[in-house]
Amino acid sequence: MTGLALQNTHWRQKLLGTLPAPLRILLQGASGHDLIKNVDDTLLVHNNKLVHLQSGRSADLSESDKESFPAILAKAARSLLQADTKRDREAPLLLLLPANEFVATTIHLPGIAKDNLTAALQIQSGTVIPGFEESLVLSVNPESAERGEDHIALWMTENRLSNFFSAFEDEGIFLAAVKPRLLQVSPESGSVSVIDDDSDCLTLASVENGVLRQWLMLNKMDLEQDEFQQQWNEIIAAEGKSSIAELNTENDYLERSENISNRNYFFFPQGALRATHKEEKGRRLVAAAATCVVLLFIAAIPFLLQTLEFRSLASTLDAQRRMATEARQDQSIVVNFENEWGSLNDFPEQRIRTAMFTLQNILSPEGLTSLELSEGLVKIQGTSADPQAILQKLEMDPMFTEVVFSRATNNSRYYIDLRLSTVNFEGYMVRYFPDA
Repeated sequence: MTGLALQNTHWRQKLLGTLPAPLRILLQGASGHDLIKNVDDTLLVHNNKLVHLQSGRSADLSESDKESFPAILAKAARSLLQADTKRDREAPLLLLLPANEFVATTIHLPGIAKDNLTAALQIQSGTVIPGFEESLVLSVNPESAERGEDHIALWMTENRLSNFFSAFEDEGIFLAAVKPRLLQVSPESGSVSVIDDDSDCLTLASVENGVLRQWLMLNKMDLEQDEFQQQWNEIIAAEGKSSIAELNTENDYLERSENISNRNYFFFPQGALRATHKEEKGRRLVAAAATCVVLLFIAAIPFLLQTLEFRSLASTLDAQRRMATEARQDQSIVVNFENEWGSLNDFPEQRIRTAMFTLQNILSPEGLTSLELSEGLVKIQGTSADPQAILQKLEMDPMFTEVVFSRATNNSRYYIDLRLSTVNFEGYMVRYFPDA
């Protein structure tokens, strides 16, 4: 079952590798780098010792025929971490392994885009080591595609990586990532060459701006042969021995360790990624719920604003009503006054004196024999050689209106009715005496 699961994982990774980078990131997430951000504990394997880089504590690794190397490491890690009583048991851990746990290959891929480099290498994982049938996982810096046609990738068997995770999980430790120890001290910018020296191997790595440009590993037993020794010396001379950082002891790592260096060369166990994906899924659900709440709140904003505006207007109206109370009372007094005294105050003014002077100017030198004035209606009688001319003069004066002959003229006698244009008795009667 374990082999089948690993095989399925391998094919799943190949399938993801063929997808475009944005879609691949959407499906996989960026959980690996999220794990590294939270790492507070780093363990270094060096010369049969396990060293806790943050505290400097170390534990010996005793070989055993009954236990695997990952199990021995996990037990030693538990003994080191138990000394820190404040440590969270679920806190992620970074494990730095010797170079002989990894295989480096140089692959020629001209014209490859950096977004597709990892996918292209993942597709070729089955042919990296001829005759090797186990599934492999890789780490490579995509920026290598911007710096040339040859790309160095580091490989590790998926089964080995899973064994490390399972062994640490059995001891209650969350193994977040595995990394070659000599890449722990290389800077993210600039060029540096590092020699990792332990009891078994010598490894030379050259890093340029975070991209692995050279990886040479030599078993120390091979140095007993003059040919290998000479080749090694020539390589060191070409690099410039004075410019190479040598890592011979645990203290060399304690002084130069940096967890975030060469972040593209981490190996993340599937178990760690699955756990992180679960956390991400939970965070996404929380984020989705929060988004729904925010959207509902945004949707309700117009109604809330309308409610607040209504309350504000109601409050303003109430205040205006209180402020207008005295004015309404005064208005009521005025209305009552008008109702009681309006019939007297608004009685039409007939302006009799002005009307008489106006008639005199129009009729002169003729005279009147009779004049009646009542409610704005004027009735005049008189004699004239030309009554029609008098009628026309009266019609043309703006003070008079409705000028007519009330009776037919008899010889030179005329009878004319007219109204004062400034007097409206009918309107006055309708307003104050509608029932009259």
